[in-house]
Amino acid sequence: MSISVLMVEDDSDLSEEIASFLTSAGFTVSSAATIREAETLLAGSYDLLILDINLPDGDGLAFCREARRYIRAGIVMCTGRGERELRIASLRDGADAYLVKPVDPEELEATLLSVHRRLNSSVSSMPLQAMPHPWHLDLERRLLVAPNGISMILNGPESMLLGALFRSADRTARKEDLMALLASEDEGYSLHRLEALVSRLRAKAATRCGLKLPLVSNYGKGYAFIEHGRLV
Repeated sequence: MSISVLMVEDDSDLSEEIASFLTSAGFTVSSAATIREAETLLAGSYDLLILDINLPDGDGLAFCREARRYIRAGIVMCTGRGERELRIASLRDGADAYLVKPVDPEELEATLLSVHRRLNSSVSSMPLQAMPHPWHLDLERRLLVAPNGISMILNGPESMLLGALFRSADRTARKEDLMALLASEDEGYSLHRLEALVSRLRAKAATRCGLKLPLVSNYGKGYAFIEHGRLV
């Protein structure tokens, strides 16, 4: 049986080169140039995911962290960035292997086979899961739409807070930066008011949407939106 691969790479020439090599080696390869395209394709199931980090519409590492919660496919990071801290973070956050470009196609093939072999040696009966629908934030209409399709209207500070998080590549923001942003509309915005705003927003989402808002404290330094969110 052919091993199915989803490759997320925005360099079209490199994507075609790798896809051609892997196809000739017996893999079934699909390609995506953005995280949004990858989300759509992951509605199906794949054995392996090849993922770049710097993508046009987001951070591949953050996407790896999110995808690992919902899919059992092997994830191989393939990126031009070789920093030690980034390699460690990738492997801790869900990647099964990390390769630095330019990558030898045969090394990539061998890595894919190795990851696939390891996964199949401990495969469970749990079926592969598709990526869930993301949270959607419409800043123009001040509208937050939950994954279950239920929406809620945001006030100005709520919209500014979530907008700052959704614009961030890793969906995090420092408390100092959030207070400065909110103070631009309401002078003297305090830490107490920021924390109260977050608390009310969580309660509002639970009441209006019936879901827990994935807005959490980021080790006392700020806040993080820990599920996938998309600006529309």
